Amino acid sequence: MENIKKRVFFLWLALIIFILTFIALASPTSWADYPNKPITMICPYAGGTADASLRALCSYAEKILGQPIVVINKPGASASLAAGLIASAKPDGYTIGMITFGPLTMAPHMWDVAYDPFNSFEFLFAFGKYMYGPCVRTDSPFKTLKDLIQYAKANPGKLKYSTVGLATPTHFGMQLLAKAEGIKWDVIVFKEVQAAVSACLGGHLEIVSQTPAAVVPHIKSGELRLLASMSDTRWKWVPEVPTVRELGYDFDVVSWLALGTPKGVPKNILEKLRISFKKALDDPEFLKLMDRIYVPVVYRSAEEFKKLVERDYKVNERIIYELGLHKSQQKK
Repeated sequence: MENIKKRVFFLWLALIIFILTFIALASPTSWADYPNKPITMICPYAGGTADASLRALCSYAEKILGQPIVVINKPGASASLAAGLIASAKPDGYTIGMITFGPLTMAPHMWDVAYDPFNSFEFLFAFGKYMYGPCVRTDSPFKTLKDLIQYAKANPGKLKYSTVGLATPTHFGMQLLAKAEGIKWDVIVFKEVQAAVSACLGGHLEIVSQTPAAVVPHIKSGELRLLASMSDTRWKWVPEVPTVRELGYDFDVVSWLALGTPKGVPKNILEKLRISFKKALDDPEFLKLMDRIYVPVVYRSAEEFKKLVERDYKVNERIIYELGLHKSQQKK
């Protein structure tokens, strides 16, 4: 009888060990083992402040994670190319990427994309935002946004502004302003930010609508004047200039910078990534760098970021349709 009990005991013990071993082997990567090789970080832009901020963040995060983070640049299709690569990657935690508002809330309305903005990603968090605002030369007669609007109303189609690409946040902001006031101005599209700024500085057009990184150095040097912040807050570098909401308009334009992985990454790995990158985000040296390149560090959790995406996905669809750029309006 004693031998039978021993046999049963050892059989159960063997079964438990087998089950635990099977679970361990079936798990793609455990918390303790991850990461055990370099991590790939996909950047949707080639150069610029997004690239600089992402590389800096990764340099601090890799010290915490104990493995190199290799940043690869995959620009194209208004950042939706990179989003597609992130979405299609193996969900093992070794491919991460920067995901911005463009591919999530704008691109899907204008062309077919290789991902679902709501179901293809696991977001870690948002860590920064691009702000926008219209600027004029300091020798311009337009001292305030009200001056600009009054002239535009009296002179339809005479004012020109520069932007980089159509259906971009800078384009959206100026068109929302025009719609609110019932005015018309012409957009001149450039391929590069510096060319768009230079066109205004050179007097070839009256307005440049851009990010702080593109225009604040020229504001500090006395070449440009910011008329309003089109974003949800004032620019910290030009705090005396109000937001469009403060001026009575019912809109703001912000593009968030977020980190994400493909859908399906194990929860324990996602949590380790969130904790590690959040520690990197709080590093004083990283914060100093972000201030130097004029990108505000603003943390939003994965859930908070999802809500922002859901809100602006609907808002931007309406704007894109009104601009005649919706994919349903394009000729087949």
